[in-house]
Amino acid sequence: MIRTYVIVCVLLVLSIIAVPAGAEERSGQALACLTPEDASPVVHRLSGTSDDQMQALRAEAFLDPTGTVGPDSILSQSFYPPNCSGLFDAPVPSQALWLRFSIANPSAEEQDVFVTFIEKIFDEVVLFEEQDGTLVEMSRAGRVIRPEDTDSAAIRTGLPLALQPGDPRVFYLRITGTFEPTITAAIMSADLFSDWTTVTLLMTVLFLAYVATIALLSLIVFRQIDRRFYQYYALYLLCLFMFTFIYDGWLNELFDVTLPAVTLTPITEGFAGLGILANVQYCRVLLNVDADPRSWRRLFQSLSAVIVVVTALAVMDPWHLAMPLHLIYFVSPLILLVVAIHKIRAGLPQAWPIAGSLIALSGGLFVAVYAFLVPVDITLANSVFDVVLARPLSLGYIAAIVGETLFMMLAISVVVRSMQAERRSAVVELAALGRHIKYIEEQRTQTERTTMARLEALEAALADDPDGKQHLPINRQFLERATESILDNVADQSFGVEKLAASLAVSQKTLGRRLKEANGQSPASVIRSVRLNFARNLILLDQYNTVAEIAHAAGFSSVSNFAKLYRQEFGEPPSKSISMLRNIQ
Repeated sequence: MIRTYVIVCVLLVLSIIAVPAGAEERSGQALACLTPEDASPVVHRLSGTSDDQMQALRAEAFLDPTGTVGPDSILSQSFYPPNCSGLFDAPVPSQALWLRFSIANPSAEEQDVFVTFIEKIFDEVVLFEEQDGTLVEMSRAGRVIRPEDTDSAAIRTGLPLALQPGDPRVFYLRITGTFEPTITAAIMSADLFSDWTTVTLLMTVLFLAYVATIALLSLIVFRQIDRRFYQYYALYLLCLFMFTFIYDGWLNELFDVTLPAVTLTPITEGFAGLGILANVQYCRVLLNVDADPRSWRRLFQSLSAVIVVVTALAVMDPWHLAMPLHLIYFVSPLILLVVAIHKIRAGLPQAWPIAGSLIALSGGLFVAVYAFLVPVDITLANSVFDVVLARPLSLGYIAAIVGETLFMMLAISVVVRSMQAERRSAVVELAALGRHIKYIEEQRTQTERTTMARLEALEAALADDPDGKQHLPINRQFLERATESILDNVADQSFGVEKLAASLAVSQKTLGRRLKEANGQSPASVIRSVRLNFARNLILLDQYNTVAEIAHAAGFSSVSNFAKLYRQEFGEPPSKSISMLRNIQ
C-alpha cells in the first residue's frame, strides 16, 4: 500500500512540476496584443467607468541582469515587445526589471489610479515619468523603504498617479527584490485599490488573530495530552504566525524593519520548512505511530529527513532551490493522510478528524501552491472580490490553515474526551482499589490480633510445658509419641507396625490414619525414616566402625537393604558418609 501511494505522489509531483514549465513559457513570450502598425509603447486609455476599475499593465520589458542600469541610461536600452497579459518574469536578486508603458486620460476630469501588483513581496518599486528626454521620479514603495518615505501607506505595493486630461504620458517602472516567480502588474482605480488594501489588511489581521487564538487554546487544552504533541503543535502555530507575519510585510509596517527579500525570504522559507516538520511530528504523536510496525515509523523518519534537506536547500537559495520545499509542503499532508486512513481502519477515534484536517490542508495548499506557481492573466475587474479571486494564493493558504486547525481541534477534543473517560475509569478503579486495600488492612489487623492471642497462649503453654510438647497440635503430638516409641525400641529388629500400634494403645488402622494425617506417611515409612535418621546420627557421632554395626544398631536385619535405603534417603552410601567423616577428623 505504501509503495503504491508513493508512486501516486511522485506522478502528482511531476504533473505539478510540468504545469509551471508551461506557465513560464507563456509568461516569457510577448502576447499578440498589437499589430505591426501599432505604436510602442502601448497606450492605456482610462475610461473612468465602473467596468474599468482594473486592467492588466500592458508594457514593454527590459531585464537588467546586473541591476546597475539607472534612470539616466535606461532610455537607450532595447525593450522586449509589449506583453498584454500583465505577467512578467520576476528578476532574481542582483537583477532589476524595467517596464515601459503609456497612460492617457481621455476624460475631462482628473483621474487617480494606482500602478500595483498582485504579489506582495517587493524590495523597491520606483515609478518614473519621461519628460523632455529624461526620467523624473514620481513615487516609490517597497519593503526596503522606510514607511515615512513611501508614497503609499497601504499594505499592498502601489504607486499613485494623478492623471490630468490630455495626451498620453510615458512612464517607466523599476522593480527589484521579489520572490515569487512572476510579477503580475495592473492599473487600478484609487477606490478599488483602497478597498483591496482594506480587505487584504482585514484578512491578514483576522488570520493572525485566529492563529494566535488557536495557539492560546493549545496552551490551555493540550496540557492534558502528550507533552511532545503540545510542543510540536505550539511550534507549528508559531511557524505559521511568523511566516505570515513576515511574508505579508508586518515587520516593515509595525517595526520599520527594512530588510531586503534576500535576507527575509530564507527566514520565511525556514519557518515554512520547520512548520511542515512540526506538522509531521505532532501527527505522528497524535496518531500513535510509535506503537506501529517499524515500516510506518521508518516512513515518518524518511519524511522528516526529506523535509530537513529540502528546507536547508530552500534557505540556502530560495530562488533556485525552493521548489522541492513548495512541493513537499503539499505532498506531506497527503502522506500523513494515508497514515490517518490506516489508523481509521485500526479503530483510532481521533483518526477521523485528523484525516479531515489533512484533507482540508491538502486542498487549500494545492490552491495556494498552484496559484503561486501558475498565476493567471489579469482580466477586467469591477470589485475587490474579483481581484482577490484573481490570485487565490492567500485564500488557499488561509483556507488550508483554518480548515486544518478546526479539524485538529476536533481531533484534540476527541482525545481529551477519551482521556477524561480513562480518568473517570481510573478514578472508579482507584476507589475500588481503595476499598480493597481497606478490607485487606482490616483483615491484617484481625490477623495480627489472632496471632498475638495465639502467641500469648503459646507463651503460657511453654511456661507450663518446658519440653514444648503440649502446645503442639494433636496430630503432631501423636507423631512425636510414635517417634519416641520407635527410638525406644530402635535396636529391636522385630519392632514393626504391630508393636508400634500396641505401644501407642491404638489399632493398626488408627495408627495408619493418624500418621497419614500428621505427616502423610504410612507407619512402615515412619519406622524406616526414624531408623535411617538414627543411623545417620550414629555415623555423625562416630559411634561404630562398620556399616554392619550401624545397621544392626538401627534395627536393620539386612546390611545391603540398609545401604540401599540409606542411599535413597541421603543421596550417598553409608560407607562414603563414614569415610568423609573420618577424613574431616
